[in-house]
Amino acid sequence: MTGADPGPVLSEHRGVVAAPIGRVRELVLAVSAGEFSGAEVPLVLGDQGDRRVTVTGGPQVLRASVASARVTIEVDREAGWVQARGEWWWCGRFQLAEGADGHTVIHQRTFNLATGPAGRLVPFTVGRTHRQSGKQSLRRLLDDLGTRLNCQTRMLPPTADR
Repeated sequence: MTGADPGPVLSEHRGVVAAPIGRVRELVLAVSAGEFSGAEVPLVLGDQGDRRVTVTGGPQVLRASVASARVTIEVDREAGWVQARGEWWWCGRFQLAEGADGHTVIHQRTFNLATGPAGRLVPFTVGRTHRQSGKQSLRRLLDDLGTRLNCQTRMLPPTADR
């Protein structure tokens, strides 16, 4: 797999988990085939409530069925990222990096996969809501990791160019 971005970045958010990257990596990059619900659902898919999620394929490229939606999940364990691609225009990626203090920094990015005229319209139409939902997605992930790892988490200020 390549670490190249799958398209232009629509939004980017960052947060910190007060735990070593190895512990965070085990949870965030854990995606395997099977039927899941509740806390067993791969973290990249977010909180699915009581819905059952079916994941097939693997180990690097998987397909998930959530309600009636199909999502492609890609995992690059070596590069430290996992991403979910849905519909025709978006991809959300969680990228892990070791922070200077031994904590883990998580970058959440939403990419525009649309091409042609539609690709130019996405940032002004359906892409607008993903700026806020990307932030909420990272906040939920940080809260979940804080509970699972019994550690503190925090959002970082937005980067200047996003």
